[in-house]
Amino acid sequence: ALLAPLVASAPRLAWLQSTFAGCNQLLDVPRRDYTVTRLAGCFGPDMGEYCTLHILALERQYEEQRRMQSRAEWAASRASAGFTYRRLSSLTLGVLGLGDIGSEIARVAHHGLRMKVIGCRRDPAPRDTDASAGVSRVLGMDGLAELFASADYIVSVLPSTPATRGLIDGSVLSAAAASRRDGAQPPTKPPVLINVGRGDVIGESTALEALERGWLGHFVSDVFAPEPLRAESPLWAHPKATVTSHNSAVTQPEDVAAAFADNLERFERGGVEALREGGATFDWEAGY
Repeated sequence: ALLAPLVASAPRLAWLQSTFAGCNQLLDVPRRDYTVTRLAGCFGPDMGEYCTLHILALERQYEEQRRMQSRAEWAASRASAGFTYRRLSSLTLGVLGLGDIGSEIARVAHHGLRMKVIGCRRDPAPRDTDASAGVSRVLGMDGLAELFASADYIVSVLPSTPATRGLIDGSVLSAAAASRRDGAQPPTKPPVLINVGRGDVIGESTALEALERGWLGHFVSDVFAPEPLRAESPLWAHPKATVTSHNSAVTQPEDVAAAFADNLERFERGGVEALREGGATFDWEAGY
């Protein structure tokens, strides 16, 4: 965001190192004759921890436990108080977007929490990273409703592009709900959506409708469009919504320094072609 206005005044610019995973602001500048490297490989573990936090908080009813503590109230019966939970090994996580961040979230969920993991991306062809991350099945984007119908938790790490804006809409969520309802063994609860990608993948009104209609059991979002989330948004006070302030993964100075040093070595060795071989270059056409 800070560098985008300066690009026009740097006529000899050949390479720009971003300090963020997303570089959408650069798309607002017409110039495309330079290479951008994203800050990659460091946000996945942090976002994996964020998702783990909210999955466990919801399954173990952390908020209600805290409320009871504030009232000095001891549950006479765990069952009557509603303190039943599902073992994570019995649950399925769906990851929407299986790049380096999504694959790391999948790895944490499968190897750390023993969850079954399925995924969804533009190209569903198998990759070596799928197996190592514990992803058992990958759907194409036309299988989005199937992903929501099959998973207990869905994490979206999708970027903001023309193809992804509004992608999770009422038609997808209602179709998934109908499929779950009509299935041979429907899940006992509606799925939970955790959005750590970009806020415009699902509209605020869509999220609210999905919660009211029971298409989603809970909505956890760290990202919104626009940001900050407006103070009058019903999401702030909704009992089935969790709002955080775009802090699931924060840029750390040491990560920027390490990425820059690594890419500088590549650039000095082989120019922009060597940067592209590193796999973290921004794709102007795809938008990420």
